[in-house]
Amino acid sequence: MLRRREFLAMLLASSAVPALAHPGLHRHPHRRRRWRRSNRRRRIRRRVVWRAIGPRRVLVVPLAVAVGWELLVDDRVVVVHEVHESHVVVKHSDEKTERIEVAKEDTPENTEELEGSEYEVEEEVEEEVAD
Repeated sequence: MLRRREFLAMLLASSAVPALAHPGLHRHPHRRRRWRRSNRRRRIRRRVVWRAIGPRRVLVVPLAVAVGWELLVDDRVVVVHEVHESHVVVKHSDEKTERIEVAKEDTPENTEELEGSEYEVEEEVEEEVAD
């Protein structure tokens, strides 16, 4: 059987729990948040080869080709901008785009990962900064 004193103690404790769980309660009042937005990552670069299939030439790319990959095509680096079933749209260093017919196949030439270039991505990182 609960006594009146125990009942009142449980009632007061249960009403204080939401206030203690508030995230702003435990933070120092003179600190503010700052967001940092740059992070460097390395692109995946693959060497690819041309293959003649009937009357047309197609580029043999890895099965897992994705947007953002760098492809080393004829000793120049292009970045994959769009990936479709039978072609990819690549962007050259001068921002010109080109549509290239592809055959997706893993070969010894294109499965070897080469040293790619660095690029920046936006990534939100929360830091507490004292004023």
